[in-house]
Amino acid sequence: MSIQYPWALLLLALIPAVLIAKKKYAVRTGFSWVSVLGQNLQPGPLKAHGADFLAAAAMVLFVLAVANVQYSSYWQKNYLESKWIMLVQDLSGSMGRPSDESGNVTLGDVALEGANAFIDLRNKDDLIGIIAFSNLAQLIAPPSFDREILRKKLELLNRKSDSAVFRELTGGGETNASYAAWLALCVFFMLLPEENQPSYEQINDLRYSLMGESTAALQIPATLKKTDFGRGMAIVLFTDGRIEANKSTEDVEKGLLNFVNVIGLVKQLGIKLYLVVVGGDVAGEVRLALEGAAAESSAGQIFYMPRTLDKTQINAVYNKINALEKNRLLVKLEKRKKDTRGPLAVTAAVLLVAYWMFQILPATRKI
Repeated sequence: MSIQYPWALLLLALIPAVLIAKKKYAVRTGFSWVSVLGQNLQPGPLKAHGADFLAAAAMVLFVLAVANVQYSSYWQKNYLESKWIMLVQDLSGSMGRPSDESGNVTLGDVALEGANAFIDLRNKDDLIGIIAFSNLAQLIAPPSFDREILRKKLELLNRKSDSAVFRELTGGGETNASYAAWLALCVFFMLLPEENQPSYEQINDLRYSLMGESTAALQIPATLKKTDFGRGMAIVLFTDGRIEANKSTEDVEKGLLNFVNVIGLVKQLGIKLYLVVVGGDVAGEVRLALEGAAAESSAGQIFYMPRTLDKTQINAVYNKINALEKNRLLVKLEKRKKDTRGPLAVTAAVLLVAYWMFQILPATRKI
């Protein structure tokens, strides 16, 4: 048990003073103490003290209601309105190419500047996470509302920082954008309320269906369909455009996902995928899968950025995401305690009504 506002209990000391002042200044008709009149003319205990008792009890209960005695903790589940965004940073070998003649700045540096500029634009309701990839993908920052945390995590991907994460990811040199996009999807899955998350088996089956050349429609778990999964979710991939589909038999044997199939899954789920291409172009197969044919809806959009930071393109990407409708899938658990304020206030109000009745009814008033 706890008291929310313990200072309010000090008001209890004022109650006797209020009652004394009431007796001192109340205008009442006195009863004769002449013995000839007899004791039967004196008011009974109910008339004499009933109203004062009700007034005192009401004041005590009002003070306790203000103090708010709390008991029995419980967890309250709230659903926050937010947008879920995963920034995916390409650290493959081709991103190390110089972006200008001086050779001091690489394409990776420009892409990283773009990611930082994107974070600067974020609204307070934007939940942003960071993934980096080369031949493998790694979650650098779980989704967070904290802009400073995101900036510090992005700094780990700066080649000048020479962090262990950067050295590990740039060691392979190859590009595995499909797995990075899949990892972003898995992060979204894990953000769902536990009762709405797909099972491990469902996720594993979905992953295997993305390998090789697949023309069959992907089977989306029913739990995702019920939650309107995909609303207010976006993946922003910073790359130089050198992304392969990975659909050969050899790719399947390596366990590589077909990026075209991943785009198809993203589109089917309703998630938006935006490619920010620095100083390069995208393979026709990937472009067609992402932007769709003339009569088809698109899974996202490609934004081409020159070999230097173009903030207008970053703004254009963010404006696309900012126009998305927010989802209400993020659960926030808050520990609460049951309050006594409501019942005490109602009881005090009832006692005040009873006090008022005592004052006006002939059977109970003193005069």
